[in-house]
Amino acid sequence: MALHQRYNTENIFIRAVIAGLLNVLNNKITYEQVWSNDIIDTIRIPWFYNMSGDERFMQDFYTHYAHCVPPRPVDGNFDVIPRGIITYTGSTINTEAITSRYVQGLYLKEIDGQLQTMRSFLYYIPLNISFNCEVWTDTQITALKVEQTIREVFFKTVTFYIYYKGMRLGCTAGFPDEVTIEKNINYSFENNNKIKITFTIQVESYQPVFDTTTETNANNYMTGIGMRLIDKNMTNNDGIIRITPETNYSNTILPKGFPYLIEWDYINENAIINKVDIYWSYAGENDRYVIEKGMPNNEYYIWNIPETFTNFQSPTIIWDESNIKIYRNPIIKILPDINSKEISSSSFYIIDSGYFLASQEDASINAVLEMKDSNNKIVYSGDASLYFVLEDYKLKEAILPYGNIIFPGNIDYKTIDIYIVNSVTSYNKSIVNTDSGESFGVIRNVTII
Repeated sequence: MALHQRYNTENIFIRAVIAGLLNVLNNKITYEQVWSNDIIDTIRIPWFYNMSGDERFMQDFYTHYAHCVPPRPVDGNFDVIPRGIITYTGSTINTEAITSRYVQGLYLKEIDGQLQTMRSFLYYIPLNISFNCEVWTDTQITALKVEQTIREVFFKTVTFYIYYKGMRLGCTAGFPDEVTIEKNINYSFENNNKIKITFTIQVESYQPVFDTTTETNANNYMTGIGMRLIDKNMTNNDGIIRITPETNYSNTILPKGFPYLIEWDYINENAIINKVDIYWSYAGENDRYVIEKGMPNNEYYIWNIPETFTNFQSPTIIWDESNIKIYRNPIIKILPDINSKEISSSSFYIIDSGYFLASQEDASINAVLEMKDSNNKIVYSGDASLYFVLEDYKLKEAILPYGNIIFPGNIDYKTIDIYIVNSVTSYNKSIVNTDSGESFGVIRNVTII
């Protein structure tokens, strides 16, 4: 299958099988020619499709089946010895091997100049495809070597793969398997002392027939099933999800890499919200990105914002432990001002105050910030630019005695909206209500750094 081009030779199932069988014969039917103890050649027998029939059919592929090297033009006709020829003699449908129609298959399809993986129901037609094969040799010894190799390759079977309509299909080739037919390899002696070996190969394969009415992109899949429980005697109303004020982070700045609790309740409901979906979107935009789907409605969710959510590289704190030792490392997020890039005392989010070993409960510990600039080079703050106040051996606050520190790197951030949605409704569906006007819970304008 070629991108941006269509050819008359594409999507012909039997032609693909012929090409695959020729590939097997050209690569597996070989023999050794011994000239001396030190000189032993491996002879590859070239195989061709029968020259009879439409010349254009031959020119499409078969007459020069090899690597993509153009043949050197010569005058006249040259019959290579040894050589092999195959002839397609027909195919039959093996009705006993017919499979269920309720089978799905994956295949490639060109859509708007791009290859996409599609899925649809299909029906496999089991085929037995027959070929007559001839091998022309010059000597009896060569013929016996070739006969031996043919038996080794095709008894019992050999498997090869083809592509048909963007789908990879397996084919099994071997001698015909009917009990009443012998696995014969016949000899005939022609004029000019040439020897011809004839045998029959049968290929078993399955031709797929796609149901285009069920075709869909393979990346589209069902993640779960929602369930709505309502009182049938009352008006259908899924209610309104409302974020509790304690966990409403609207218009705030939050650091990534930390779990945040989101709680909600719902009002005006005539149904039980069984499961919810959690989405985020860029602030004010309609495209939604999944955080998690099909969550049990426990009326709370903990979102651990991944470190990869933005490209911001937070400064690293290097502690001065000459006088005070760290027993349990604190967890601190540093968020510079987005506009001025200044790091102030309020830029330090102490998530876990840690524990320090000091001579007294209230003390202070010096620190230095290690930062990376826009060229990924390391920059340090001054030696006395920062210290932390301890209270009861724990961090209380950060102090910058000589003023704010300028962050030298880039501050990558996202301003987003967070949605809590009933799984059985669409996230952009609204139910008119005087309290909220929205059927989903939403936290707006959250800046993640």
